[in-house]
Amino acid sequence: MNQAAHFISILKRSIERGLVVSIYSNQYEPEKCSVGYVDTLSTEQFIMKHITPEGLSDGYIVRRLDDIFRIDFNGEYEKRIVLLYTLQQQKHESLFEEQTKKDLNLFKETFISAKNKDLIVSICMDEGDDIVGFVKDITTEEVVISRISSEGLCDGESSFFLDDVNKLNCDTVEEKTLKLLYNYKIND
Repeated sequence: MNQAAHFISILKRSIERGLVVSIYSNQYEPEKCSVGYVDTLSTEQFIMKHITPEGLSDGYIVRRLDDIFRIDFNGEYEKRIVLLYTLQQQKHESLFEEQTKKDLNLFKETFISAKNKDLIVSICMDEGDDIVGFVKDITTEEVVISRISSEGLCDGESSFFLDDVNKLNCDTVEEKTLKLLYNYKIND
């Protein structure tokens, strides 16, 4: 069994058993991981219901399967996160109206859902600055984001190709904070 198939089987098992997993996907920062429940799995990406180290619901993250180099599960850290999440009665709102198919591009599906639900997203295409804002338009190949500054102000637009997206965060604590600032500023 090759590495990708091995990780896919672990992720499928985590979905079936409802396990919290720690996924390591940045070899330049091997101590950092994403923790939560894997929600959706396609042939190329996964969507995770992300949870903070304090056990709080932290939106959704989408990552490429090819970037995974380690998965931890059933450890003390994962058990601690589950306990904190449960004790604080946390939950994630549903990202999709219906279950997605495994052959779909989960980046695209998340952009569509974020646009429909008016959620802020953060996109990473390389190790540089993220693009943060509302999804204005999405086609088969291209996405247009109405950028929001760290102060919650409109900051122009960015257009990029869907295939260039490496990481996508949707409605995490950071994006929710920006949306609060944005809503305050437009209603001020």
